[in-house]
Amino acid sequence: MEVSIVIPALNEEEGIGLVLDTVKKVMDRTKIKYEVIVVNDGSVDKTAEIAKKKGALVINHPTNAGYGAALMTGMQRTKYQNIAILDADGTYPVKEIPNLLRFMEKGFDLVIGARTGKFLRYIWFKQPVRYIFKLISEFVAGTKIPDPNSGFRIYKRSVILPLLGSRSCRGFSFSTSTTLIFLLEGKFVKFVPVDYFSRKGKSKIKFLRDALRAGQILTETIAYYNPFKLFLLMFLLFFLLALVSLTVYVFNRSILVLVLFSLFFFSGVLSFCFGLMMSAFKKGGKND
Repeated sequence: MEVSIVIPALNEEEGIGLVLDTVKKVMDRTKIKYEVIVVNDGSVDKTAEIAKKKGALVINHPTNAGYGAALMTGMQRTKYQNIAILDADGTYPVKEIPNLLRFMEKGFDLVIGARTGKFLRYIWFKQPVRYIFKLISEFVAGTKIPDPNSGFRIYKRSVILPLLGSRSCRGFSFSTSTTLIFLLEGKFVKFVPVDYFSRKGKSKIKFLRDALRAGQILTETIAYYNPFKLFLLMFLLFFLLALVSLTVYVFNRSILVLVLFSLFFFSGVLSFCFGLMMSAFKKGGKND
């Protein structure tokens, strides 16, 4: 068994040293061949310096390119058949890497450490957005997804490398997009519960910006793999709006509300028809 461990880092001088020390301590106790690659994604602190002193292979981005871009850079430099990723802020249990690798030995293409614990808390206004993304992902994939965006996971190198730079995201949605892609491609994905800890240092996530990018990536992924379900979601939304409009019209008999009902109703019908057409075209393309 062998594994390449890729750690993206942006101004993580508070946590990177401890994470690398833990990786060495854990992996040296095993018979697993490993390498550690830290991608310094434009840090302006001592992240790269500390990582080098700890013995990691450090790859420097001259400026911040994004979480996903850093992972892509690191993955392309790996040499082993399994690629593990984790963050440099100390939030993930490094000791679980050997356990996740055991599932890779069983034939899984992707093993994800599904986060649990008291530190897995979301700010109240973020939770609905995360929940909606999760529901949509599960609807499209047709299966439960305990943690679509965990940054602690192991990929089969031969499967993930062909996806880099094409349909994967260069930002914080890299994990979510690759989870969905693997499921829609029919790959074997395993979710393993792991503890989640308090981070060291300041979070780099910008909620509004990253939520919009995640929505874009999610839409593009659904459109590519299963366009019918994308239009079905639109149909359900228009149907709901039409139902609300019809209910309002029953009570106030407003012509404007009736016009809105007609607009939503026919938009829903068109969405459903477009979905059928796109699905037929996609199946036809595969048959060709």
